[in-house]
Amino acid sequence: MPKGRNGFLSPLLSVPARSEARADKGLVLLIVLWWLALLMFLAAQITTATHSSVLIAANIRSSAEAEAQADGAVNEAVFRVLAQEWKADGAIHVLRGARVMTEVRIDDEGGRIDPNVAPVVLMQALLGQCGVPPKPAAELAEAIAEWRSLDLLQTTGAMKGSRYRLSGRSYLPPNTRFVSVDELGLVLGMTPRLLACLEPHVSVYSLSVPSLQTATDPAVRRALRDAYPYDTAQTVAAVVHQVAVIRVTAVARQAGGSAFRRTAVVRVVPAEPDEHFVYKILMWDGFAG
Repeated sequence: MPKGRNGFLSPLLSVPARSEARADKGLVLLIVLWWLALLMFLAAQITTATHSSVLIAANIRSSAEAEAQADGAVNEAVFRVLAQEWKADGAIHVLRGARVMTEVRIDDEGGRIDPNVAPVVLMQALLGQCGVPPKPAAELAEAIAEWRSLDLLQTTGAMKGSRYRLSGRSYLPPNTRFVSVDELGLVLGMTPRLLACLEPHVSVYSLSVPSLQTATDPAVRRALRDAYPYDTAQTVAAVVHQVAVIRVTAVARQAGGSAFRRTAVVRVVPAEPDEHFVYKILMWDGFAG
């Protein structure tokens, strides 16, 4: 091996060794930095996921609290009506809890028009309030009456029922009462737009005809005036009217921002003489937000 004048190795020969050592150290440092970056990324992801899980759990708990409060408010409203402490007059009652505030409204379901018992002239007038011209309104009101009537068992009724087959429908009127407002959408001549207009003003639970003295819905009141412009029977109906079915709407708002709306239709007076109950829930619906 070449040596310098003093017999030692030349310094130039050790440069490659030191360069290789520095390269190895640089590679190790690069690997360490890469692992540190990866660990920091994973830590950030875990922290974010944990934070999201905590927020989701908090939201679920908040929504559950709001739903429970709304349900409790509905039950309290029913018992207060039965105790004659609250009336079905549309007034707002506020119930305050530790973390939730609930607004409760009680309406007389008898203030809506029930297509199961409403005369054809009244249904025609309500359809007119939704912009249906007189002749189509009369035809659709007759079709609604046919749906609930046993007249379809007669020959003339069968001929009318055949219109459903001729129009491509796979069903005929069932000759029984409507069990939901949505069922009105199956009546020949009903459209989705018209059904959406009727929905806030009708009910399939009251089994009664409203009067000017008991109805608070402006559309229902106008329909009553159009249907019975000179009829004093409306005054008689108001005198004997008894609140039998109520609609309770409870909106609970949690301090964290969650909200839940519960709507219940409850019969508080038996419909038949042989019925015995404190109250009966006819409809129970709700949604968050």
